[in-house]
Amino acid sequence: MRCLLPPEFMKLSQLGERNIIKVFAEIFGDCAAAEVGIGDDAAVIRADEALIVVSADMIRETTHIPREMTPEQAGSYAVNVNLSDLAAMGAKPLAMLFSFGLPGDKDETYVKRLAQGIKEACDAHEVCVIGGDTKEHSEVVISGFALGVAEAGRYLTRSGAKVGELLCVTGSLGAAAAGFYCLTRDIEHPNREDFLKAALEPRARVKEGLALAGSASACMDVSDGLAFSLHELARKSGVGFEVYEELLPRPEAVKEIAALASVDEREVLFHKGGDFELLFTVSEEAFPALQEEFKKRKLAPISMIGRIINEGSWLITEKGEKVKLPARGYEAFKGGF
Repeated sequence: MRCLLPPEFMKLSQLGERNIIKVFAEIFGDCAAAEVGIGDDAAVIRADEALIVVSADMIRETTHIPREMTPEQAGSYAVNVNLSDLAAMGAKPLAMLFSFGLPGDKDETYVKRLAQGIKEACDAHEVCVIGGDTKEHSEVVISGFALGVAEAGRYLTRSGAKVGELLCVTGSLGAAAAGFYCLTRDIEHPNREDFLKAALEPRARVKEGLALAGSASACMDVSDGLAFSLHELARKSGVGFEVYEELLPRPEAVKEIAALASVDEREVLFHKGGDFELLFTVSEEAFPALQEEFKKRKLAPISMIGRIINEGSWLITEKGEKVKLPARGYEAFKGGF
């Protein structure tokens, strides 16, 4: 018989990242200066007439930096994982800070290459690094802090989705997970290099997030997995959803990689994460004009993948079957997925 321990006796591995965040949120409470606080992709703080958007994210060698990832790629990844949260809020990034935990046996060349990766990624997004901290650590740990601004009434949150609206995503899904399968299962494929780039060099959809501000009713990034993001957006908005498997935008070769890795393609598309794309909701009437605007501005394509409904979390399979979609995704402290 399973023994259910009181929360104060539960190990972090049992609680999981999301319940740990709940513990912090309950103790910290609400902040009078914050329009949006703990629980979204980033926080929004009002300072007179300005809206400041801030976010922090950490990566570490054991879970985020595979041995095949170069120092430059690790630096770029640290930048983009933080800016992806600002993108999900429809905020314009301004500056970043980084704190580094570095093993003593790393050399100066490693630090220079890591810094170069950060610099190039920041330049690509037109932001700068303004400070941070460095300490010795048993493994490489990079903790980033991103600072941005948003216009009043135009920033995005995970809440706000309304029944009848369309569920949409930017770009395509599954490429990053396919890349990690290529690495971990040593899979050779004509598209291997493209998938490795998607896994090791993801880029935050900052411009797309800014373009969605004012049009989308809710938004979040899908880096922890599409299924988790769908459930979280629905939970925050107090609605349900149905998503259509056949409409998911993905490279054709994802299915081939899944077969070579002996996993279901659905697992790659919904649960493995790694794609720095945006999931958002918009009215059916506004979608065609928004899609045309994205094309005109040469932004990542946007695709409709489902609808917001009153309740339930449904996947309409390619065979037309209606099945429950589990909320599994990446979660720290629980071994990943």
